[in-house]
Amino acid sequence: MHLCLDSSVIVAALRRQEKDHLPALKLLRQIKDQEHIAIEPYTVLVEVVAAIRRRTGSKELATRVKDDLLALGTFRFVDLDAVSSSSAAGIAADIGVRGMDAIVIQVAKEFGIPLVTLDVEIIEKAKGIVEMPDLASL
Repeated sequence: MHLCLDSSVIVAALRRQEKDHLPALKLLRQIKDQEHIAIEPYTVLVEVVAAIRRRTGSKELATRVKDDLLALGTFRFVDLDAVSSSSAAGIAADIGVRGMDAIVIQVAKEFGIPLVTLDVEIIEKAKGIVEMPDLASL
């Protein structure tokens, strides 16, 4: 199955301290084991690396996370071009989400794939735009 993961899910998978660590880690392992393919905007890569650096204080760990995500063949990162930017901006204007959240929603919508997120605001505001399965159900 193809999925789009919000950065909140990836960060939760990488940090034991996060509330939904175990189900997020299970999903990340499924992606690593080729049970799923993750289609992600490059903004998710930036958000994850920045979150890991900020929360751990470790430049080395943040760099390793970046390199590992880029090396995984089951993570496919997509560029933000003029058409997708306009679509994401339209989503932001329509439902009032943050810019990076609008980009993740736009990618899930463009590829017709479920969006997996732990972000309550995205879950509430993106209903009807994209499918959002519960993390525990995957």
